[in-house]
Amino acid sequence: MKTLALLFALSLYLLSHPTSAKLKPIRLGTDDVPIASTGAPVVDRDGDALQPGVAYNITSITWGAGAGEVKLEWRDTNTKCPSDVISWNYADPVVFTPADPKATAVLESSFLSFKFNVVTNFLCSGNLYWGVQHDAVSGMDFVRSDEFVENQSDRFKIERLDANFPTYIITYCPSGTDKCYYVGREYDESIKSTRLALSDFPFVLMFWKTSLASAK
Repeated sequence: MKTLALLFALSLYLLSHPTSAKLKPIRLGTDDVPIASTGAPVVDRDGDALQPGVAYNITSITWGAGAGEVKLEWRDTNTKCPSDVISWNYADPVVFTPADPKATAVLESSFLSFKFNVVTNFLCSGNLYWGVQHDAVSGMDFVRSDEFVENQSDRFKIERLDANFPTYIITYCPSGTDKCYYVGREYDESIKSTRLALSDFPFVLMFWKTSLASAK
């Protein structure tokens, strides 16, 4: 019942907070979208705090057209491992690890690494961390899965959009600077898929705890 009430409240929220515009990325900073992050724990759709090392699905707060969940795919066959982080009909679980080794919780506005918790072959088992790579053909910066790189893979943040609802966006802050960029969704003609990318409109989302208890 708590979940149904939350989803109904989120649908009312969206009526007055549209997120459908699409423009060529111009790398806006987070000050351009009002956020309500307080440094409190990030919560899932049931209102429970996200835990480091526990698997969650990342899903849009909308339904129907424009909705989607975050998934790891092998659309670019020029890579040796699945590396395309796309918006799809179903999700692959992700775990979050604070960049601060002393941190015991997933907090708003704190540096994190994102890692897919999926079964893959031995050669690709270390290539599950989120990062950002520039694509010269499209001119966009896509989120891709690869090996962990210090001061790059752990430069993501989760920011809360509204104090009354657990709606979030993801930002990327290269080299730990204060200049952060929105992670949104952009269609990539080369692989015929909508990918996560640095964009001028953030992907508004929530988190859903999966049946996978934890990830190593």
